[in-house]
Amino acid sequence: MGSSDSLQPQAIGLIFAFPCFASAAVALRLYSRSLTKSFAADDWVICVAIIMYWMETFTSYKVIIYMYIGYNVWDIPTDYPVILGNKYSYVTEILYNPVLALVKTSILLFLLRLTGQKNSVRLAIWGLLIFNGIAAVITFFITVLRCAPIAANWDLISFPNARCLDFADFVTTTASVSILTDVLALILPTWIVYRLQLQWNQKLMLIGILSLGLLTVVAGIVRLILLDNFDRHIPENPTHSVLFCVSTIEVGLSFVAACAPSFKPLITRLVPKVFGSSSTGPYNGSTNYSGRTRLDYNLQQTSNFANRTQDQTVTTIEAGDVELGYSPSELKANNTIILTTQVTWARSNCEEQYTSGTESCVYGKEST
Repeated sequence: MGSSDSLQPQAIGLIFAFPCFASAAVALRLYSRSLTKSFAADDWVICVAIIMYWMETFTSYKVIIYMYIGYNVWDIPTDYPVILGNKYSYVTEILYNPVLALVKTSILLFLLRLTGQKNSVRLAIWGLLIFNGIAAVITFFITVLRCAPIAANWDLISFPNARCLDFADFVTTTASVSILTDVLALILPTWIVYRLQLQWNQKLMLIGILSLGLLTVVAGIVRLILLDNFDRHIPENPTHSVLFCVSTIEVGLSFVAACAPSFKPLITRLVPKVFGSSSTGPYNGSTNYSGRTRLDYNLQQTSNFANRTQDQTVTTIEAGDVELGYSPSELKANNTIILTTQVTWARSNCEEQYTSGTESCVYGKEST
């Protein structure tokens, strides 16, 4: 059955487009991890989340087909499989919140391993991890047991005496808790980076990358407003809309926000000068024979500096007329001036204490 003004193709396109974007982000994340050989728990969690996201996409597709999402109500046949559509809708609701919770867990685990030496940040992240986990479990069981008996979730007509939570209140409450955890997870990266001794261009770039979760927060707020208004003021033609797809948009954006901070090795390969020098990061500087300056940064985790009180940098500056022979080992230099400067400075315990492992996100040494 067709309709000239049906919105169903747009709805199907939306629910598949955002999982594809999310999958691309996860794939780039895994490739970036392969470059740095730093695959960890946060990556395992995001892999589980993307699998569950595709499961939710499949059930959402079934809802759109069986419930005639996008069609005008007068174009829907009277014998459409409403119970089957409600079952897929029920499963979609069950999957939605755990996927978001797993994405936020991945973000928090990533932040945890970047800032392990800061007790205040560690406590904040662990507290948010626990809160996010508890909220996810409670929301899951509320979703499963929203109606008693459970079968009333998809066949309310057969259970006229069933007791169910008000659907509008249910959506608003669970969405509000999700937005709250989104906001808290958004504040943490800004707090972490603000305390780093970095140049402002680097600091702003890191805050921007780590705070892409703002997109998820905005999408969550928009979803909450639209769904709350829809559920409390159901229009005369409720199926002729793509509002059903707003949830998958929010989830897809959350994956992009969670994976963006891991793209640093890819960004530095494409645009090496984006992450410039740090005011606190030690470096080795040298000038090669082509006249171009090459800066090699090597900032390890703060724990590696624990037993070191002094660092040394040797800077060699060579200038003059240089002639290269046919062999790389043959070098003839005329009127060459060589200046070697050795600089030694002390690193105080206070500086070591406030040097964050997040700096390794900027200057971390990549494996070749």
